[in-house]
Amino acid sequence: MERLPRNHTVSRIGRFLVRPSRPTVDRYLAATLRESFGEPGCPLCRMLEGKERRALEAILWEQVNDPATADRLAAARGFCWEHTWALVPAGAAVHSHLGVAILLERLLRDAFRSGPARNGLARWLRPLEPCPVCEWLGQAEKTLVSATTQLVQQEPSLVYRQPGLLCRPHATALAGLLSDFPWTAWHERAEQERVSWSPLELLQHDVGRRPWYVPRPAALPAVCPHCLTEPPGHDRRWSWLRALWQPPLADCSLEVCLGHAAANDQVVPWYEELAALLDDVAAFIAAHDYRFRGTLNLAQRGSWLRALARLVGTVPAAGPHEQAQRMTV
Repeated sequence: MERLPRNHTVSRIGRFLVRPSRPTVDRYLAATLRESFGEPGCPLCRMLEGKERRALEAILWEQVNDPATADRLAAARGFCWEHTWALVPAGAAVHSHLGVAILLERLLRDAFRSGPARNGLARWLRPLEPCPVCEWLGQAEKTLVSATTQLVQQEPSLVYRQPGLLCRPHATALAGLLSDFPWTAWHERAEQERVSWSPLELLQHDVGRRPWYVPRPAALPAVCPHCLTEPPGHDRRWSWLRALWQPPLADCSLEVCLGHAAANDQVVPWYEELAALLDDVAAFIAAHDYRFRGTLNLAQRGSWLRALARLVGTVPAAGPHEQAQRMTV
């Protein structure tokens, strides 16, 4: 058998080694994305929603008393507005509103230690780190958009032939990364399907995924009066808040949130109100201990909900705490 010259073999190996590699998507991630495209709705929004829920449930299930988690939340001043309110369904999912109360009590007590002066509170409200869930979701979203871009390059029909349809924000993100994104086909399909969508489905397509929980003042034991008069914003959270808004009841307690307490030029009794709230939250936490023999009044039973409203307000971006946060799609 005739043998090829050694330099010929080396040349062939060299050509193979320098051949440009085509970017590939992790096989498990690709399979998960294809599966998500097989269901109605935006596949990326659905995957991000699942990741968001698992992250919050994991924190409440196993990290409430973890020192590293406590330090991270202290530096971030808790979660952003959206993920602070998402603690309501997350706590219900893992049967741990006690965990929510413990996290809130720890954060609010730290704010209380900033002192009664508004400038001290304003300094405390400036996070040293971003919301941990937003940061994690931002990285996850970047990975999903990149992987979907590569899949669409290989299978353009994913955009317009599968049951799943990218929402407008995610379609726009992909079009910015992919010069030959089938925008016309996506737009034609979206226009055809819009006629059968409900108002909330239309909103979800136009602005992106619905926050896991949107506070409705009519269902809350207390709201911030300044939040009620805050000029509406234009981001995804405000769009959903306007769609689901319910005005507070006439006898609803009005308690100034920390963001507006720090920004308000008028004297507000936020420090004394916060001290009373901390007592109520402490009573709620103690009620879960077998040694507790007292009874909880209405304020104490709703204390952890009031603590949510006190920490981040009833509307997004009410104070410095929110203005420094980073948003995901």
